[in-house]
Amino acid sequence: MIRVEGLQKSFAGAKGEVRALRGVSFEIDKGQLFTLLGPSGCGKTTTLRCIAGLEQPLAGEISIHDRLVFSSARGIFIAPEQRRIGMVFQSYAIWPHMTVAQNVAYPLPHALSRSETSARVDKILTRLGLGELADRLAPNLSGGQQQRVALARALVAEPQVLLLDEPLSNLDAKLREQMRFELKTLHESLNITTVYVTHDQEEALALSDRIGLMHEGALLEVGAPLELYTRPAHRITADFLGSANFIPATVERGGDQPWGETLVTSALGKFMAQRSPQWQPGMAAELFFRPESIELVDSGSINGAANCGSALVERVTFLGNSADVILRSGEVRIRLRAHPARIPSVGTKVSFSVPPQSCIVFPA
Repeated sequence: MIRVEGLQKSFAGAKGEVRALRGVSFEIDKGQLFTLLGPSGCGKTTTLRCIAGLEQPLAGEISIHDRLVFSSARGIFIAPEQRRIGMVFQSYAIWPHMTVAQNVAYPLPHALSRSETSARVDKILTRLGLGELADRLAPNLSGGQQQRVALARALVAEPQVLLLDEPLSNLDAKLREQMRFELKTLHESLNITTVYVTHDQEEALALSDRIGLMHEGALLEVGAPLELYTRPAHRITADFLGSANFIPATVERGGDQPWGETLVTSALGKFMAQRSPQWQPGMAAELFFRPESIELVDSGSINGAANCGSALVERVTFLGNSADVILRSGEVRIRLRAHPARIPSVGTKVSFSVPPQSCIVFPA
């Protein structure tokens, strides 16, 4: 449905040219929700604006539904209004002097009759739970209602592609979580190809069919949410997607198959982990595992076994449905996510284990 190939873009900066995109390439299947995820300044919004036609890249190609909308080599640039896209901006960009119905009707062609325009507007407002607010002025709406109005305006013209630029970032935490589920339900019912931009990892994991992690203008890694979270190919991905523990280690025995087991030695003990077969004994490495992968066990059950260790509880932060626990062993600190019923006391010594399939080795 969408193909982006070799996208490059630069902006003028105070100290010269700033490269915003460095050869970004990806494809999105029809009906898929694809998220561009990354920190501020990584190029995700620039990529979205290039797809929309609001920015013109220096090089590359963009196709939407097998139609070439931009090609630097062929000199093609299709205007935004001719790309059959709907877009929701981070600020919503709602006209303050218009009613909800007038805002939603704005993108519809003037050639449509008044009755057809009204029917389309009523249909999308009803679908998004805004039917009773049609005559209300936009500034008199809550944040969640304004977000729905912006979404209705983007969908009313029945676009082929929906582009969402951090649409939930202006909402409070509880409303953001509610709207996240509403967006997921709406996408599943409409089956519209969607490109979603966010810096929020939880948002990306909850909404996406596939995630593209961007870093310094490049697309670092693309995959399903579960795949990127549990088996990241890059340390940057592992670090950005949720909380992570990175422990200095030394390779004792390398694996002989892709994602084969690798034995490493660390200050916490010996760990069986996973990674590709380039490792040689004695190489410096970093052992990675998630806080929720750590399980507290009885001290008598470890007996020097691999993937087990002991540490002192240094700090406990209660989070409601879980507790964030910092464990210290010598100079090494690790983070544990504990169940409220099993929160250890500060100052006590605990034993823990980490399953080999939850451990990954990265280059030091």
